[in-house]
Order: sequence, then structure tokens, then C-alpha cells
Amino acid sequence: MSVDVRPATDDDVDAVVDLFRQYLRFYDQEVPDAEARAYLTARRDAGDSVLLIAVQRPEGTAPDDPAAEEVVGFTQSYPTWSSVSLSRSWVLNDLFVAPDARGTGAARALVRETCRRAKQAGAIRVSLATAWDNVAAQGLYESEGFVRDQHFHHYAYVTGA
Repeated sequence: MSVDVRPATDDDVDAVVDLFRQYLRFYDQEVPDAEARAYLTARRDAGDSVLLIAVQRPEGTAPDDPAAEEVVGFTQSYPTWSSVSLSRSWVLNDLFVAPDARGTGAARALVRETCRRAKQAGAIRVSLATAWDNVAAQGLYESEGFVRDQHFHHYAYVTGA
């Protein structure tokens, strides 16, 4: 099987919604299909986020044969700005690969393509956060050149909205 990464299209929405709901479940969030679909498509269509998917296809299958593709993972990144550097920056907010596709290189391919697109868009950095106990993800990010922040503590304020 080979893994390719490309932007999600309308034809991919059902598969991405399924993966997005699995991702949210990992973080103890249950969201109905309709809400997940509305969120993903609204962010993508408004240009708020960059939604990439990893697709697997059997070896020897034509790359332009969508019937042979299986969506196995996704990333969602949010382009933003850095005031301190006066430059564009991206936040890789969501990364998920289906459990049966882990170890195939899909996550690495998604991270690399996200970074490539961020650089192409003029971003000076891609930042992300992951759970303290998500050692597998930390290993992937560090092997791809991400450096753990030693200078800043990150905080969140929950508004309750």
C-alpha cells in the first residue's frame, strides 16, 4: 500500500467526519455526525483551516483512480499570525490516523505535507500541542524536527461559551 496526502474535497467529507469523530472520542468528546460535518466544512470552506487527508491505495493502482483510495488519516491546521516575529504561522491543531493504518507512514506523510504547505504559504513555523502521555506522537514530531518549547508555558482560559 502506498500513502498519498492531498487536500480534502467534498467527496472525502464522510470519511473525514468518521475519522474526526474518532479523534474527538480520543479526547473524550462525543459529537454527532451532522455537527462534525458542519464544523469541518465550515472551517475549510471559509479558509479558516487547511484540511489534508492521507489516502492509501493498493500498489499498482492508478493514482487518479478515486475508487481505489481509502482515507486513513487527516490533519487540520489553522493559519494565523505571530506578532513577535511579524510573520505568518500555522497551528497543526488536529492529527489522526485510523488505528489499522498506524505504522504505515500516514502520520509522518501528513506532518511533512502540512509543514511543506505552511512553508509554501510563507509561514515561519508550525506549532502544535500534544498530551504529555502521547509518547508516540511526541516521537514522531521530534523525529520531524519539532522542538519542545522550553521558554513558554501555555495556558488556556475556558470562557464557558
